Amino acid sequence: MRQQSIRVLVADDEHTARLLMAAALEKSGCEVVLAADGAEALQRFGEQPCNLVMLDVEMPGLDGFETCARLRRKIGDELPIVMVTGMDDVASVERAFETGATDFISKPINWALIGHRVFYLIRAYENLQKLHQAQSVAHLGSWHLDVQSNRLDWSRETYRMFDIPEGTPLTYETFLGLVHPDDVAKLDEAWQAALRGEPYSFEHRILVGGEVRWVHEQAELSFDAHGKLCAGIGTVQDITSRKEAEKHVYRLAYFDPLTGLPNRLSFTERLIREIQRARNHHDKLAILFLDLDRFKTVNDTLGHGAGDLLLQIVADRLRQAVRPADLVARADCPDEEIDLARLGGDEFTLLLPHLRYGENALAVAQRIHELMHRPFILEGREMIVTASIGIAIYPDDGEDAASLLKHADTAMYHAKDLGRDNAQFYSAALTEEAMRRLDMESSLRLALERDEFFLAYQPQFDLASGRIRSLEALIRWKHPQRGLVQPLDFIPLAEENGLIVPIGAWVLRTACRDALRWQAGGQPLRVAVNLSAVQFRDPDLVGEIAAILRETGLPAEYLELEVTESALMEDSATTLQTLNALRGMGLQLSLDDFGTGYSSLSYLQRLPLNNLKVDQSFVRGLPDHQENLAIVRTIVGLAKNLGFTVTAEGIETREQAMLLHGMACEMLQGYYFSRPVAPAEIDALLAQDWTAAVPATSTTGGEQG
Repeated sequence: MRQQSIRVLVADDEHTARLLMAAALEKSGCEVVLAADGAEALQRFGEQPCNLVMLDVEMPGLDGFETCARLRRKIGDELPIVMVTGMDDVASVERAFETGATDFISKPINWALIGHRVFYLIRAYENLQKLHQAQSVAHLGSWHLDVQSNRLDWSRETYRMFDIPEGTPLTYETFLGLVHPDDVAKLDEAWQAALRGEPYSFEHRILVGGEVRWVHEQAELSFDAHGKLCAGIGTVQDITSRKEAEKHVYRLAYFDPLTGLPNRLSFTERLIREIQRARNHHDKLAILFLDLDRFKTVNDTLGHGAGDLLLQIVADRLRQAVRPADLVARADCPDEEIDLARLGGDEFTLLLPHLRYGENALAVAQRIHELMHRPFILEGREMIVTASIGIAIYPDDGEDAASLLKHADTAMYHAKDLGRDNAQFYSAALTEEAMRRLDMESSLRLALERDEFFLAYQPQFDLASGRIRSLEALIRWKHPQRGLVQPLDFIPLAEENGLIVPIGAWVLRTACRDALRWQAGGQPLRVAVNLSAVQFRDPDLVGEIAAILRETGLPAEYLELEVTESALMEDSATTLQTLNALRGMGLQLSLDDFGTGYSSLSYLQRLPLNNLKVDQSFVRGLPDHQENLAIVRTIVGLAKNLGFTVTAEGIETREQAMLLHGMACEMLQGYYFSRPVAPAEIDALLAQDWTAAVPATSTTGGEQG
């Protein structure tokens, strides 16, 4: 039995028909409200909202169709409205449903069944309300898409979910406008997959009043006999709370609640992934294992509250110590890279991927020590807290996460054994090498201002005149403790940290001054200066060289710049612009180490060069090494065809000198003539008689000797 009665509004202009309908409904237990026409029906419904409305079609004034349409605009699409009429033509029935009728009863009426008909409609309406209530509780809405009309119908809960007034006309494009911009492409991919017959189940974000919310959609699509989409029906559920709960669970599982840093589990999983990446790319990575020195004393003397505060401050300082190229994950971005972590207690770890040199890890450790040496303020007290750091390198110190963490931990305890407040590699030899390289870089930064560099010059023998006409300037470094440091030991380091630019400027300026001094002494010698690839890419190169020439007063034709093939191949447009600018100043341009790079003939033809230098690796072994002999002949022939002069370096014997002279090389350079010497020794070299070394004969003939 129903606990509440059903109120039915009956509108009919015939008095007898109203009374008969009222009697039948009241007999079935309904409460009846009567109206004599459409206008009165609207008024009565406003005064006493009903569970069901029965409208006679033919009424004076507002007929049943118009009354139904007005009620629908007022109450929506769900309340049952039954049209009662003697007309049974198809057009009348269709018009009734178009105006919003729920059902259609034809006269004469079977009064015995009318109560059952009403209860059936009321039950369907109540079930619909329960569905709405269930959807609201479950945050679950539904939708229907009619492809032919491009009409999208939403349930009440779907409208509420998207914060759109119920009944607002919708299209699929309208819906897409509500989707988070970053998810539109992915949603479209899921929809296209559904059109190909794949299941449609997709989570995405929507924008509701400026707030980001998460929804989950599922759908089933209907296709015609030709496979063309006809319609779609689906559900949409608000899963924002679930997503928030997942984020909370993720934070609990992967992040330290005290510092907000990734925890041991998070760090280990990240480390495993990075090891796999490093293994695939033959790369290196480093683990820094940090432990605070005497942290237990802080807890014992100031309490655990102060200890927790100290750990939070330490975490902030460690974030500052991470290299700019590294990414430290935020707790709300689980897909970001995670480098810094708290393993527990006062232990922290740092992962450095894409490592080139071990000293890079040591440099990070030293930055950590510098930041830790700043005083900490705890409970109004100033204190210094130091850290011991152990470093392990993949793959040198372990090829799996467990081994690397263990070895970094071992290295950390070794650092404590050595007095705390220091960093140690798992390998003692690696610690020594990294310290040496780091010390080298530090010394290199001071070498210029301490005037520790000097130039040596190796003469280049001019075959046409039989005399020395040019000198190659070679930098040397006299370290105050290490003594003479070879260029191969410091030039790559200078290129890596950018110091090669100011060092290169010093070489240019010094060489120009020396050349000008020789000119003043009656020796018009050209100086050749090597430009590294880093210098050549410097946008200020042309201006700086012009300024040096003005400053020293050396005519441009007495300066030759030697550039390697690799430097010229990186950016053809910029390269040609730079070379043309230098050539336009009157400088001589030489392609150094020719034959070891990858210059194409078509590209070489475009370069405004004066000279090619045959690399000493091809000269070595001549004349017995037949392959090298063939290569040198090819290079010389190519240079002649392109209109370049040729300098061969690495000449060590008279036989090599005579052979290259016979090939029409214009300039020869090597230990056969002289090792690189100090500027003060150049005059003595110039005074020597070189005719015995290689006769100054015409270079237009065939091979000599």
